[in-house]
Amino acid sequence: MYLMLLGLVLILSTGFIFGELADRLGFPKLIGMLLGGIIIGPYVLDLLPEVMLELSDEIRMLALLVILFKAGLGLDKNKILAQGSVAIRLGFLPAIIEASVVAVATHYIFGWDWLTSWLLGWIICAASPAVIVPLMLRLKAEGWGVKKGIPDLILAGGTASDATAITMFGIFLVWVTENGTGNMWYQLTDIPVQIILGILLGLLAGIIVVYIIQKSNLTGHVIHDLIVALGFGLALVIGDQLLPYSSFLAVMVMGFYILERAPVSARKIRKELDKIWMVGQIFLFVLIGAAVNINVIFNAGLLGLAVIGIGLLVGRWLGIFASTWGSNISIPERIFMVVGDMAKATVQAAIGGIPLALGVTHGEEILAIAVLSILITAPLGAFGTMFLAPKMLERGKVDPTKVNIQEDFTLLVAYDGSQAAREALLEATRAARQLDAQIVLVHILKEEQQENRLSKDYLKKVVAEIASDIPIKIKLREGVPSKQILELAEEYQADYIYLGKHNHPVYEKVLVGETSRNVIQHSLAPVILIEKENGKNHFHSKI
Repeated sequence: MYLMLLGLVLILSTGFIFGELADRLGFPKLIGMLLGGIIIGPYVLDLLPEVMLELSDEIRMLALLVILFKAGLGLDKNKILAQGSVAIRLGFLPAIIEASVVAVATHYIFGWDWLTSWLLGWIICAASPAVIVPLMLRLKAEGWGVKKGIPDLILAGGTASDATAITMFGIFLVWVTENGTGNMWYQLTDIPVQIILGILLGLLAGIIVVYIIQKSNLTGHVIHDLIVALGFGLALVIGDQLLPYSSFLAVMVMGFYILERAPVSARKIRKELDKIWMVGQIFLFVLIGAAVNINVIFNAGLLGLAVIGIGLLVGRWLGIFASTWGSNISIPERIFMVVGDMAKATVQAAIGGIPLALGVTHGEEILAIAVLSILITAPLGAFGTMFLAPKMLERGKVDPTKVNIQEDFTLLVAYDGSQAAREALLEATRAARQLDAQIVLVHILKEEQQENRLSKDYLKKVVAEIASDIPIKIKLREGVPSKQILELAEEYQADYIYLGKHNHPVYEKVLVGETSRNVIQHSLAPVILIEKENGKNHFHSKI
């Protein structure tokens, strides 16, 4: 137990520190996490306890379940359908063409027999959902390529492509270990079977989950909904040991069905998954890095690097361009798709060592090239995706129903020390807690009213009393109040302006005072005017 806790702390701290360092240097965090995993892994410093290495596959699969489910909850059906058969072609052409190119390159560069060369091809051609899914979801959240559904196409096609690669690897592994025996055409039917069964079982799981969270009385909170959904997702992941289907695809389809049939629940579940993924990604990428055997990379050498490079530069390019032929996807967008779909990690880490374990000839070299492909393509694909997206993709309007958008809200409150201003501050703090927003507290004094100035120390005491748990910036200004409020609202890009309405005899014949009226008339941001009446706050708003 002690060693397991030590391993958990080591993984979390290493992943967080290296991820932040990579982010500060301008690289995706996952690159730092992968590097941190390599360093603390058994092939460099060997700091991870043995128990964590034994559980590595299971932990990585749980993290992968979270991100695949999250991807399904973000798929845009209309964008995929708008591209016709492109998503279907992306499900098999890039994998088949890259595997073919890798097999030919391996046969002639290394001189291996054709079956073993193809075996390596099917290992190398698989794209990594662990790397690609979070990157595509980030692009969707930022709006890059969403008009033509580029991230959705990569997500949907990449998952089906993995099913093709893994199925073909299993077929060729049988042929290699059984000296080429077996009915090829019969075994090839496993590919459509895996995809079709994956879709059907994912739909079935989605139907059951939607029924439980909407029709039955078994759940009453979003956390309960999340537990039910993850439970069925885990069942789909485990179930592929009993039935021949793509569990990756099934989990995504389940999330997609929930999004289509229960969009409100899907949005809430996706928000909670975001929190889980903050920790899950650390475990996933650190443990993938720990599986990278630096020692065997040297066995691959420059020739192994050449095979990987030829597979990417020829096979992956041909596969993506063939899949998008005849579509409205531009040449720069196709080039981006090549880079966005090139990262390798999850599948290679999972199956790269199987040939060696089964005593396949050249098994050690196969593992070395698989490891080298992770080390080269995962960082390159991640960095290339974020670097090229602004240059090659068109930025469109983000659909908040498909992804969670992190927004930083700013509320501006005008405070003059009156009871009305205090009530406005109280209402703003209530909203700030719900929105996780910051407050800009403004105190403005006309030049002829110097004796009524509130000091910054006094305002700090007010803040400490009312809103000590909220980030607040205090600003002291002189001049025309309405002008200063509007200038500060523009400077801080305030989402809302809160003002207090004074119940004073002078204002009985008008709705609001001069300052409030001027702010309401000229503000680009919504203005919330708080009026206390009969012990309760009443809201007047201009939006």
